[in-house]
Amino acid sequence: MMHHKKERPKLSVTALLYGSHTGLPWLQSPGVPSPTILSTTSATNGSGGTTVTTGGLPAVSSSLSQTAYPGILPTNYTAPQSPRYPPNHPLSGSKHLCSICGDRASGKHYGVYSCEGCKGFFKRTVRKDLSYACREDRNCIIDKRQRNRCQYCRYQKCLAMGMKREAVQEERQRTKERNENEVESTSNSQNDMSIDRILEAELRVEPKTEGLDASWFVKQECPVSPQKDSVINICQAADKQLYQLVEWAKHIPHFTELPLEDQMVLLKAGWNELLIAAFSHRSIDIKDGIVLATGLVVQRNSAHSAGVGTIFERVLCELVAKMREMKMDKTELGCLRAIVLFNPEVKGLKCAQQIENLREKVYASLEDYCKQNYPDQPGRFAKLLLRLPALRSIGLKCLEHLFFFKLIGDTPIDNFLMSMLEAPVDP
Repeated sequence: MMHHKKERPKLSVTALLYGSHTGLPWLQSPGVPSPTILSTTSATNGSGGTTVTTGGLPAVSSSLSQTAYPGILPTNYTAPQSPRYPPNHPLSGSKHLCSICGDRASGKHYGVYSCEGCKGFFKRTVRKDLSYACREDRNCIIDKRQRNRCQYCRYQKCLAMGMKREAVQEERQRTKERNENEVESTSNSQNDMSIDRILEAELRVEPKTEGLDASWFVKQECPVSPQKDSVINICQAADKQLYQLVEWAKHIPHFTELPLEDQMVLLKAGWNELLIAAFSHRSIDIKDGIVLATGLVVQRNSAHSAGVGTIFERVLCELVAKMREMKMDKTELGCLRAIVLFNPEVKGLKCAQQIENLREKVYASLEDYCKQNYPDQPGRFAKLLLRLPALRSIGLKCLEHLFFFKLIGDTPIDNFLMSMLEAPVDP
C-alpha cells in the first residue's frame, strides 16, 4: 500500500507570529489458534518474563518458542487449553479475557480473543505499517495495567498470540466504503477520551528518533557559527512542526467534531506551547541541548551565542529537566498537550462549554492512567499538571522573542491553519 504525502505549504513563521497573539522486521504470524483464558495472573520470573496461569486448567504444549519471539513469552510459558463451556455456563460467551493484556475481551479479533484496546492497536499498527523500538530489553510485561508502556513488546505479543496481519487487510477491503468510528480505551471501551488514541496521535507525528542513543544526536549538532544558524534552525523546525501540529490535533479524540472556526482559534492560541512541550520531551535524553523536529540539536553554547540563551535555559531547567526527572512518558505528554489544546478560556470560541467538557475528560483519563501505571506514585498526576504553568509562561516569552522570528514565507497563519483543517484526515 503506497502512501502519498501531502505537499506541505510554505509558511512564514514571522507572519504566523504576527497573526497570533495569544529493531526487528515485521514477523509473520505463526497462525496459532487463540487460547481462551479463564484467568490471567502475572508474576515476574527471574528473567523478567511473565508467568501465565489458567485457573487450574491443564496446560498444553505451545508451538510458540523463545527463538521465534525472544522476550515476548517466558521460557516456561505453556499455552492454556481452550475449554468448551455449555451455553448457560457463567464463563461462556463474553467472559473471555484478552489474550494480549488480560483485560475483558470484546470478542475474537484477527483470530484471537482480545479487548477493544489491543484490537485497535494491532489494526492501526498494520494499516499504517508502524514500527516501534523497545527502550528496555524487548522483554516488557504486557498486561492491562502496563500495555501502553511499550508499543514494540505489545505488538510482538499480538503476533505471538496469533493475531493475523492478513485479517486486518481483508477487513479493510470489506469495509473501505464504510466510515469507521472506533472508540477505544485502556480500561473501558465506553470511555470516549481514549488514552490509546491520544498516544497514537503523538506517535504518528513524532520524528523517528526512538532507539537512537545520545551519540547519534551529538553528530547532528547545529554549527556554533555563524551565530544566526541556531535561530534559523529553530525557526525551520517550528515551520515543520506547525504542519505536524495540525495533523496531531486532527487525531485527538473529538477535536474535528468542533466547529472549524473553534479548531482554528484553539490552534492559534496554543501552537507555541504545544510545540515547546513536544521538543522539550524529545530532548530528555540529551545533555544541555534540545532536539528539533528536523533532528538537529541546539546546544547551550550555540543558543547563548545566538542571543536566545535566557529562554533556552528556562526550557532546559523548567521543562526538560523536570520531564527527565519524573520520566514522563509519551502518553502523559499527549494528555498534557491535549489539555493545552482544549482551552475553554480562549476568546472567540463558539463552543466553550463543550471544549471545557473535553478538557475535563482528558484530566480524568490522565488521572486514571497515572493510578493504573504508577500506583506507587500517588502524587504523579499533580506533578504532571504543575508543568503547565511553566509551559504557559515560557510560551508567552517565546512570542516576544527572536526565537521564532525568521522570515520563511508569506502565508498568514489564518489561511494556513484553515487550509490544513479543511484537508481530509489521514486514515
